[in-house]
Amino acid sequence: MNEKTDFNCPICDSKDLAEKYKDTLGDDLPTFDYNFSPDSEKHYRIVSCRNCSHCFATPRHKDLYVNYNSDQIDKTYINLGSQRVATDRKVVKILLKYLKNGNLLDIGCATGDFLVTASKYYKTEGLELSAWASKIAQNRGLKVHKCLIHDVPNKDFNDMITLWGVIEHFEFPKQEVINMRSLLKKNGLVCLWTGDISSITAKLMGERWHYCHGQHIQLFTKRSLRHLFLNNGFEEVKITTYPYVMTMHSLANTLTRYPTISKIINPIIASKLFLNSKITISLPGEMFAIFKKT
Repeated sequence: MNEKTDFNCPICDSKDLAEKYKDTLGDDLPTFDYNFSPDSEKHYRIVSCRNCSHCFATPRHKDLYVNYNSDQIDKTYINLGSQRVATDRKVVKILLKYLKNGNLLDIGCATGDFLVTASKYYKTEGLELSAWASKIAQNRGLKVHKCLIHDVPNKDFNDMITLWGVIEHFEFPKQEVINMRSLLKKNGLVCLWTGDISSITAKLMGERWHYCHGQHIQLFTKRSLRHLFLNNGFEEVKITTYPYVMTMHSLANTLTRYPTISKIINPIIASKLFLNSKITISLPGEMFAIFKKT
């Protein structure tokens, strides 16, 4: 295992940083699955940039992306498929307000659920590093590139790039935004979902906020997200709240991170009345952002 390395702010390159949360991983790597175990809550040291407000993990291991190239199937992720599909339908309705048709590239497409929904309106392709997830997507007849963003073919080809719960995993988000820009046509759109660590939800939850775990090495504020895109060839179209659909089972699983709340709410959720139902959650701090290439 390689040693941890210190990093400047990946958004503005500032060295003026303040510690926000201490390291809880030690020498271990973070977990790379959706099984919300106690180990998944362990994270690198999180610092806040005094210049642009961005929060990120440092020091940390280099080249974390190689750990996503695994053949080990994430059964928890597979079991959440129905709520992703329900979410995707809501999201696509919003995207259609900004682009009626065209070429769409979904970065971090996993098993291809979003691509299946979006392909009813757009010509779709995906990018996915995970061996098991990309194989499932390809077996569904989807066109998926198993490579890094700068290796995706067809430059200046796409009308829209989407990233759902992906940008917080990037080791070097500034370079990846530049790479994405090269893949877009003139006036092309980047649409993404990520957390806002400056939100009231994040402030109330503190280190227990659900975005604060080992895989998430970039924790954006609205300010730092704007800084990232507006200083690298984009203009803001809209930042709103992401409409995430959850099954009651998934909600109960998420709430186990908060024992006091879980003890009160989970017995109600587990009742036959609610067990098979779904709920749409649009919490403060769930950023749905759209930027346009200039």
